[in-house]
Amino acid sequence: MFPPRRILAAIDFSEPSRVALTMAARLAAHDGGELHVLHAEDPLLCAAARARGISLSVQARDELKAFIGETGLPSAVPVQPHVIGGVAASIICDFAKRQSVDVIVVGTHGMSGAGRLLFGSTAEAVLHRSRIPVFLVPPTWSPPSPSARDLSGVGPVIAAIDFTGASFEAMGAAFRMARALHTSLELLHVVPSLPVIDRWRPHAVDSIDQRIDEARTQLARLARGINMGMAVETVVEVGPIAESIAHAARHANGRQPLLVLGRRRPRTHGDVPGATAHRVASLAHAPTLMFMATDSAS
Repeated sequence: MFPPRRILAAIDFSEPSRVALTMAARLAAHDGGELHVLHAEDPLLCAAARARGISLSVQARDELKAFIGETGLPSAVPVQPHVIGGVAASIICDFAKRQSVDVIVVGTHGMSGAGRLLFGSTAEAVLHRSRIPVFLVPPTWSPPSPSARDLSGVGPVIAAIDFTGASFEAMGAAFRMARALHTSLELLHVVPSLPVIDRWRPHAVDSIDQRIDEARTQLARLARGINMGMAVETVVEVGPIAESIAHAARHANGRQPLLVLGRRRPRTHGDVPGATAHRVASLAHAPTLMFMATDSAS
């Protein structure tokens, strides 16, 4: 269901996970949802503690409750803490499925080389494994209205469109998110640049111009189809696809955008659910919803 009513925040007690928890709680508050907060205990750590006669489970529950309390979540949001032992990504995805969660919210970790945002290993594993939408929250995110208890001031919602079934489903989720957040919707398509030798450049320019015109026509048709009392902007960019989408979602002119991408379902164990979507999420500085397509749209 989108906007989500049952939200799962995965917590490892790091500051990036605190940012993700804040985002998840405000998302829940905005539409009267419930929040599950899950910490997965490392099984090797638990085994080592048991060998010393120490139960980490009890300590972890106390730490999780303290972590939630210190984060200052909206009082109106029902919060259910959970501590489960096991490999984090498996525990998170299995719990989300068992509890019929609508979205998993996880934080991303760290910066490395050329400003590339790297996933924490758990966030990346969840993204690969989950068949439920995943919200990736960068550690630099902060709510636009600190005094508010929900996501007031967030927007626009930017839906990256590549005219596949997965991106159309993501566009539907983006529309519903924008409507719930009382903000505008932006439909973005990127025409990839064509690196060619100089004597072929005029042909490349003609081809790109044609693709731009076609994309604008298709986006305008989509905008007319979903414009129900909401401002819908269409944007066509030219350049590297992942980099252009990530750049469009940067803070600009006081905006606090959310980015929505469609991704195909993993077909086999370890299959990467969309290389472009994965790279966009690794570069974006805005919260990014990776919306899982149905089997028919994959």
